Amino acid sequence: MSRAHLLRTLSAAALAATAASAAYATTTPAIINGGGATSPQGDYAGPNNSSGAPTSELSTFNAGETAVQFGTYWGSGSTGQTAFLNNDLTCDINKVNNLNGKNCSNTPGGADTVHYAFSDGALTSAGPAQWATSSWGQSAAGNLIQIPTTGTGEAIVIVDTNVTANGQVELSNTDLCEIFSGGYTDFSQIKDSKTLKPAAGAFKLVYRSDSAGATFILTEHLAKVCTAADTNAGVTFTATTTFANIFGGKIATVIPNSVGESGSSALASYLSSVGTSTPTTQAIGYVSPDWTSIPPDSDSLLPNGQQSALLVAALFNGTRAYTPTQANIELALEHITAVDAGSPTTPPSTATQGANPLNWVPVVQTVSAGYPVVGYGSVDLAQCYATKAITTGILAFLTDHYTNATYLAIQKNNGLAGIANTSGSKFLAQIKGHILKNNATGGIWNVNIGNTTVCKGLAGR
Repeated sequence: MSRAHLLRTLSAAALAATAASAAYATTTPAIINGGGATSPQGDYAGPNNSSGAPTSELSTFNAGETAVQFGTYWGSGSTGQTAFLNNDLTCDINKVNNLNGKNCSNTPGGADTVHYAFSDGALTSAGPAQWATSSWGQSAAGNLIQIPTTGTGEAIVIVDTNVTANGQVELSNTDLCEIFSGGYTDFSQIKDSKTLKPAAGAFKLVYRSDSAGATFILTEHLAKVCTAADTNAGVTFTATTTFANIFGGKIATVIPNSVGESGSSALASYLSSVGTSTPTTQAIGYVSPDWTSIPPDSDSLLPNGQQSALLVAALFNGTRAYTPTQANIELALEHITAVDAGSPTTPPSTATQGANPLNWVPVVQTVSAGYPVVGYGSVDLAQCYATKAITTGILAFLTDHYTNATYLAIQKNNGLAGIANTSGSKFLAQIKGHILKNNATGGIWNVNIGNTTVCKGLAGR
């Protein structure tokens, strides 16, 4: 059911005000701090609807709780992981508000304690290594935990005078490799679309200039499927969160028609303005489906408070082309054919495996069916928290996120795939038994959040 939206807000705390009770006059709730990915930001921290009812997951949680509340969701992209590992909320705040050169203020702990980070890019080995030696990591807060939260894809937005509906233009892997390496700079060069040819003309390539999980999902796929024959000379794709890194910092030289935008909202806003402010200008870019017209009820709103009307290409997977609908993303994540080297294809089966956060999130490269450019979003957490209220609140939120029908509907509204409807369902069973609780079949692992044995005597987050 379509909903009218209020002006966009990033603050889940502000949304919670609609459910505040008289108890707040005498009781100050514990605040859960964090942020991260901008791709699913509408799902986690979108605005209330026109009747004042919460529509996002965090605002829904806040409306039902008084002892603990999620504070402002800082949409900082991959900086969210940095903030979490450094236990410094200023990393998020400064990035979002363009303070201190967007750098951390290096004031960890206290009021700047970070309890979680959402990301579309899984941790690399550097994350657990930092956690193992940091005074804010293992010695203070137990295991570093990373678990998948939703399935997602990266939509390829087409702004072209011939395009009037989603999926009219169909792109092959060759097209993607040429476009994102700078080999194609004019829509007339796209040859593989069988349904509709874009109107000829030079296009702007719009990319994420900040560190972003969205870029990681796209480049993880390109690194697997692109060859020298279909990639601009001198360019080699590698999986990265920063698109410009592929070009050695010389993206403007290699792709003069490129435009960088920081954050999903800014990128989607730029693409939305291209066809209206300069109708003859054409563009192509990538963003998660909730920032496009694919999910009509998305809570990811443009800076003008409106839903995005951006149109997207279909991508070939075999002989069929798919758009990034929730169903096609779920289909893809049930048919994974290749994952990143060292990435798990099955969930942990022992306590030792379960204690390693890298064993919990598959990093997808290719799939045999469905929309091909897909991956898993994840959340980074500590095993031990400083207060029972924070521990209880995080466990309650995660339980609702995975099982509560209201939360699952919010994910669907934003074009995100529920973990239970993907190959991640195998991981979900272990998450429920070993991360949210400590009683799964296969033994007691003691890797669960709030484990009383591990957390005894630790300061916690």
